[in-house]
Amino acid sequence: AVGFEDAASGPALRKPSEREGELRIITIDGFDRSACGGTHVSATGEIGPILIRKVERAHQSVRLEFLCGMRAVRRARADFEALTKIARVFSSPLDETPAIAASQTEALAASEKARRKLAVELAQVRGRELYAAAPPASDGLRRHELRIAKGALDDEVRATAQGFAANPKALFLAIAEEPPSLLLAVSADSGIHAGNVLKAALSAKGGRGGGSQNMGQGSVPSREKLEAVRSALP
Repeated sequence: AVGFEDAASGPALRKPSEREGELRIITIDGFDRSACGGTHVSATGEIGPILIRKVERAHQSVRLEFLCGMRAVRRARADFEALTKIARVFSSPLDETPAIAASQTEALAASEKARRKLAVELAQVRGRELYAAAPPASDGLRRHELRIAKGALDDEVRATAQGFAANPKALFLAIAEEPPSLLLAVSADSGIHAGNVLKAALSAKGGRGGGSQNMGQGSVPSREKLEAVRSALP
């Protein structure tokens, strides 16, 4: 309900008003009574249907996202049509779609985890094959250099390096041009501390990195400095 009262009469409001003179009072029976000059309906029924879209915690309160009237109707129709299309993809009744989607998401995650595990194992095998094909140099080390034009030095690259360096007298170097980075892996009997050697070469060219005795990794600001670091490595 909408009414008018004089501020001097001290009307009972949820939040006292600092204004003087006649106040416009909005009352919702049993819920709220406030002074407000904004747009209000004369009865809550004029609002029409209400569609609550989201409920979330906000500090110590609750934040609601909702639509009213025909906007709520149009949004509900659009939601139903979208859900119907999703249910059609899964060939399932609409009410069963959330459970099926969750189940297939879990299956996909498990499949991806298994794929990554197999990819790492395959990369280790590839590393051993590269070692077998690499002839020993004059210092007795077998070397392999892997160049990647674009992409990070990921788990598969590290697995390949580990497979190579797991053998005697081995040195494996991986270089990614974009972003510019390096990975150095060596066998325990190589006489080289991979982390220390790589860190020193990177630091001299403004790069950062380090690692353990058997494996080091780092990056440099540019491709030009990448080649300079490469020249400084054994």
